[in-house]
Amino acid sequence: MVLTVYLSAVVPRLIFVLHTVLAVWRVTLVKNDPIYWLLLLLILLTLVEMTVTLTIQKGKDYSGFSPALFFYLINIIPPVWMLELYQLDKRIHSEECRSMNSSMKCTHFVQSTEAPTIRLRNSSNTINVVIDFLNSTLDWTLGFHQTLMILLIVGKWILPMGAGVRRDQLSQLLLTFVGIAADILEFKSETLSEKGVRCHPELVYAILALWTWSMLQFPLDLTVLQKTEESHPHEDKPTKNVHKHSADLWNITISIFIQDGPFFIFRLFLIFHKGIVHQMLLFFTIKNALVLTLQIYRLALIYLEMRQSNGRQQLAPPEDTVPTCNTEMGDIAE
Repeated sequence: MVLTVYLSAVVPRLIFVLHTVLAVWRVTLVKNDPIYWLLLLLILLTLVEMTVTLTIQKGKDYSGFSPALFFYLINIIPPVWMLELYQLDKRIHSEECRSMNSSMKCTHFVQSTEAPTIRLRNSSNTINVVIDFLNSTLDWTLGFHQTLMILLIVGKWILPMGAGVRRDQLSQLLLTFVGIAADILEFKSETLSEKGVRCHPELVYAILALWTWSMLQFPLDLTVLQKTEESHPHEDKPTKNVHKHSADLWNITISIFIQDGPFFIFRLFLIFHKGIVHQMLLFFTIKNALVLTLQIYRLALIYLEMRQSNGRQQLAPPEDTVPTCNTEMGDIAE
């Protein structure tokens, strides 16, 4: 059992490290500068965290926060940023951003997607086929975004659970992570694919900043740490109610301030300030608005429930004034 816990703690972190090494290797390859290998120094944070966790926590994760996922994000986000900025620099100096002719853009897209397929069919060497796929067909930057989301979910699943987290809560958290990862990946990919966005550096920086900000919710486990009144018997009623709804309150806070709120504001900025309007952008803007409305509605229901609970407590008579059965029987005997 102890060996299983240690393996569950070490294996995901090693996978995180290998993924980071692959991302840094890609950065040094496209930048053609070995100085970017210095990004691997960030891996020392993960190694130190793993050592501390194995020695102090005996491999188990912390309650409410996952340092393994947090330091993994610190390791992987800088190389992903550099790959995105490298693609931005290529787009700015390409015909795609200098020409506003949509027909030329469509012709260029067809050529770029069909050419690798022809080479793959005519190639008889398996190694050449793999090399052609990796160099021509595979979108490395998008691949790192996708594998990052998958590794965050799978890594959290494999890592030992923190204190106070049950398996049903972990499964609930993983299902939440799947939905969050899909929304974040859609926001980055769908929004950045627009020509009116991808050719403007300030908008690309804003998208990457919002993407980075939204990724910070993955190390948090606070959305499943719901506490009951029995766990705090000596606290007053308002504090018990806050602890009882802590998971819902954290979920609402994260949605409003970390994900759906910023995404909604940025999409409104694109629609009304930049004049970028299309069907998918409108759909996801309405979706963000609907989610925010439901979260605020849920917050109002929690507030009303807490208010009613506090009101019932104030109307209830104190315990020392309620006569007991023994007292009543003694009075009757007298």
